Amino acid sequence: MDQFSVIVDTISGNAGDDTILGDAGDDNLSGNAGNDTILGDTGDDNLSGNAGDDTILGDEGDDILKGNAGNDIILGDAGDDEILGDAGNDQISGGSGNDNISGGSGDDMLSGGSGDDTLRGDSGNDRILGGSGDDTMYGDAGNDIMSGDSGNDMLSGGLGNDTLLGGSGDDKISGDAGNDIISGGLGRDTLTGDFSDKHLEGNRGNDTFQYLSINDSLSASPDKITDFETGSDKIDISSLKKINNCDVMIKLVNKFSKQKNEMMINYNKTENLTKLLLDHDGDGQAEFQIDIIGTVDPIKDIII
Repeated sequence: MDQFSVIVDTISGNAGDDTILGDAGDDNLSGNAGNDTILGDTGDDNLSGNAGDDTILGDEGDDILKGNAGNDIILGDAGDDEILGDAGNDQISGGSGNDNISGGSGDDMLSGGSGDDTLRGDSGNDRILGGSGDDTMYGDAGNDIMSGDSGNDMLSGGLGNDTLLGGSGDDKISGDAGNDIISGGLGRDTLTGDFSDKHLEGNRGNDTFQYLSINDSLSASPDKITDFETGSDKIDISSLKKINNCDVMIKLVNKFSKQKNEMMINYNKTENLTKLLLDHDGDGQAEFQIDIIGTVDPIKDIII
């Protein structure tokens, strides 16, 4: 096993399982082939594992860390780091600082650590934890599990059947495409169902369930809100007033009369289930539907 120690330099480990220590200064370190261990130490370092299952530690400084091919372990540690796992099933932690982390292809585990981090799962079935701080998280492709932890976080599931957990803080959570499970956790959260059928849970706090398009909860596959708290939570469908770039007021009715944007609220006491139905185009049929466990006050709980 080769070992190098320098103050400031550009080092390539070549073939074999290398240990490369950058020491002080702004270093460019590359492991190349083999299962390498690369330590940047102090300074703003550029570290690349290349092929192999590498362990990369940025340590202090604002570092650029790339795992490349292989199942890599990457720790940014202190500083505002740029981290890319690339190919392979990687384990990445930003550590302290405001980090920008991308998992790349593969089923990755990403953790922002402390600081206001941006995390992207990219392709693969990823597990993403924001950590402390106000984090921005994107699942992208794959069936991802995402948790904001503490802080006021933004979570976007992207493609796939995702599980999104806001944690504590006032979070904004969007499921996007796929059959997602969304839980706001503590705080005043805004949950957006987007496309396909989803289970939404505001949890404790005054939460808003927001819908921006008729397609966000079609009657053929409606969203289900499982813990709506009447008097505290809100359902915001005000964006659905737009028809052909004109505002058409949403009207509460007992029966559809083939007028655009008529809304009915039907409660089934046996099932303890409320259905919010909206005839958007005036054909006498509901195109938009939300299923809500429990009761809903159509005047106080729904923003139109």
